[in-house]
This record gives sequence, structure tokens and C-alpha cells, in this order.
Amino acid sequence: MTNPPDPNNPGYPQSPPHPQSAAYPQPPAPGYPPHPASGYSQAPAGGYPQHLWPEHAQPPVPVQPVAPQRPKGSAATGVLALLLAIAGLVAPFLPFSNLIDRFPVRQYLAFPFAVPALALAILTLATPRRGKPAAAIGMMIAFLALAVGAIMVYNYDLKP
Repeated sequence: MTNPPDPNNPGYPQSPPHPQSAAYPQPPAPGYPPHPASGYSQAPAGGYPQHLWPEHAQPPVPVQPVAPQRPKGSAATGVLALLLAIAGLVAPFLPFSNLIDRFPVRQYLAFPFAVPALALAILTLATPRRGKPAAAIGMMIAFLALAVGAIMVYNYDLKP
């Protein structure tokens, strides 16, 4: 067992002062405000300040949640780009009557649909509109339709 500390020996730690001694802040006198208005003149509990620069400390401001803004505008341009791109990809492969096949226009049928589809898709993707997924898919299909049209033009007109 250990012996109790000897108050006459300076090697042992001393007990904390009594709560009513001068080391602890005194409670305010009746009629005075509990906290001074000029900031931190007394040390807070624990002896450490709550902020490194108490004169610059701000009370926390409640943050209001902000709903995400929906893009303005219609989704019609994106959907129209998708529909025109599909038409540009399918039109050169449709079976036509002999009257239309007599005129060599089949290889050019992709371009009147795919070029406006590409323009509408770029317009939709570049502006804050709805329908961007449809416009992106329409752009990919329009590029595919342009490639098919270019291959058909090469095979029908340019190949010796």
C-alpha cells in the first residue's frame, strides 16, 4: 500500500484549490449579467479557449438545403434529334418502288435526316435544356447515319 501524500514535501502534487478560492472565477454578483459583453474575458471550462481567435468567432449560421435546379426549356429538341437520327439511319435501307429506284437518290437519303439531327443534338447539349440523354443518343446515331451515307455514296458513285 502507498502512503498518503505528505503536504510538507514539495515532491508530491498538491490537491486542487477549494472552489471558493481565488484561482477559480467567482460567480457574478446579483444584478450583473452572467457573461461579459466584450468577448472572452474569463477562461472557459477546461482552461482552453473554444476558438483560436475569439474576437473573430461567428455563431454557426443554419444552412438551408437548396433543391437542385431543373434545366429550363423543353426536351423536344433532344427527342426530335433522336427521331431524325433514327430516320436517317433507316431511310437508306427501306424498300422503295421502282419509280424511286430509277433515280439514284437512295445513297443520299441519310444526309437530309442526319445533318439536322446532329445540329439539334449539339444545340440541346450546349444549352441548359432537358432531354440531354436523348440528344446524346441522337448524336451518336446521327454520326452512324452519316457514316452509312458516306459508305453508300462511295460504293454507288465514287467506286470505279
